[in-house]
Amino acid sequence: MSRRIRRTPYTDKVEQHGVRGFSVVNHMLLPKAYAASVEEAYWHLRDHVQIWDVACQRQVEISGRDAAHLVQIMTPRDLRRACVGQGLYVPLIDEHAGMLNDPVLLKLADDHFWLSPGDGDLLLWAQGVATMTDMDVNICEPDASPLQLQGPKAPHVARKLFGDSAIEMGYFHMVQTALDGIPVVLSRTGW
Repeated sequence: MSRRIRRTPYTDKVEQHGVRGFSVVNHMLLPKAYAASVEEAYWHLRDHVQIWDVACQRQVEISGRDAAHLVQIMTPRDLRRACVGQGLYVPLIDEHAGMLNDPVLLKLADDHFWLSPGDGDLLLWAQGVATMTDMDVNICEPDASPLQLQGPKAPHVARKLFGDSAIEMGYFHMVQTALDGIPVVLSRTGW
């Protein structure tokens, strides 16, 4: 494999648990299959629970005095009523109203946001918009490696790991918590 492709913090464990193939997204490995067939994987996900290494979905962190204004000019969605702890689906558009990406926006504080895209280089685009508008913001890729818990038994696993708050939080909401002393942003998002 090319040295230009990054492994995730979970790749060693993924390999130990029998991953059958990878895709490359954002220059990082994305496990794509464990089961012997697509049908077997589908039925397992539909009936049980799976944890997926999606660390390739790099987060874009925007913070600072003008963070809310910058995020608002990046999307046509009205963000004025967004609450701290809320997640929103936000289409991001260019100067001609062309769709660039459609991440989930997590509002960690009034002046602190994460964009959670599936792919694409939003970091450079957000930095460019901020530079051209002379906004007082800090834009970076936080040291975060997302995992997804999926399937009908996911709520039971989440409750065992994080307690009732994992189940009681609203759909498209998030909490900042910890697991074994590791800071975690736990969100209930997805389709």
